[in-house]
Amino acid sequence: MARTRRRKHDEDLINESVRQIDSSNWLIGVLVLYRSPGLVEGALWHDEASCSLTHAPILFPSATTPPDSPYIKLVHQSDSTSAVWSIGSNAFCKVSYIIEGTTPEAVTLSFVRDQQPSFETPIVLYRAPDYHKRSYLFLRRIPGRTLDDAWPSLNQFWRRHYVNAVVNICKEMAEWKSVEFGGVDGQNIPECYLIKGVPQSSRAFSPAILKNRCEALGMDCWNLVFNHADLGPTNIIVENEPCSGKVGIIDFEIAGLLPHAWIRTKFRLSVEMDLSSSVTNDYAWWRREVQNALGASGFDEVRAAWEKWSGFQLRQA
Repeated sequence: MARTRRRKHDEDLINESVRQIDSSNWLIGVLVLYRSPGLVEGALWHDEASCSLTHAPILFPSATTPPDSPYIKLVHQSDSTSAVWSIGSNAFCKVSYIIEGTTPEAVTLSFVRDQQPSFETPIVLYRAPDYHKRSYLFLRRIPGRTLDDAWPSLNQFWRRHYVNAVVNICKEMAEWKSVEFGGVDGQNIPECYLIKGVPQSSRAFSPAILKNRCEALGMDCWNLVFNHADLGPTNIIVENEPCSGKVGIIDFEIAGLLPHAWIRTKFRLSVEMDLSSSVTNDYAWWRREVQNALGASGFDEVRAAWEKWSGFQLRQA
């Protein structure tokens, strides 16, 4: 079951959103990224050099080409709906197709940081103007690597530590409560596991429709809590070499205020939260251990009701 919408084949590919002008300039949406050596006053961020963003002129001195630089690398692509580029060693550019009426990730990140969480989250460096139905978000990199990348090198102690750490983060976020369903700004949440089939419009993700669906599944919709809803190993950042055990959390695209029972349920259902096949043969280990630990901590779930409603029999955790 896909989490996000697929685009038509005749549309521009999301992984072509970044174009190179020359060795130190790139076109990203309506912006030009300029990378200059040394520390430049007024730069938006620094790594081995200084990076600045300016609005693109109407005409360019030369044609653009696909990025061909050690500083700009495509590091992630989710179907044809979003893509992420690393920029130097300290930043990422995330480009996503916009689902009308949904809460922007930058708004959700601001809400999360206002709660002063115990875990790290990306700092928004710049939220660019929407362009060609795409959002452009520049984020400061959280030091470390994804749990998925680290997995083969971790012993059982650290694997279990990260299970418990994420369970504690789920508990922490569940203390951020509301009576209003939906995104942190009251808009829609693009949670595809709560709709049937491919959404025909953004209205399919409206708080009213998602609330009706959650009530039909038997969840308590009076006490809503903040839920990341995508805490798979690729969205958890751990230290390059485990020491303090601290973690960071990224990718808040579908986070919002949902029933408490959906936290554990999502771990039971979402194969997108599995470990990669390249790091283990037991893909569902992560989801299985987290949902079991959540159950031991009193988290309810509605997997059986969801499968009856959806008609899907997914690989369970």
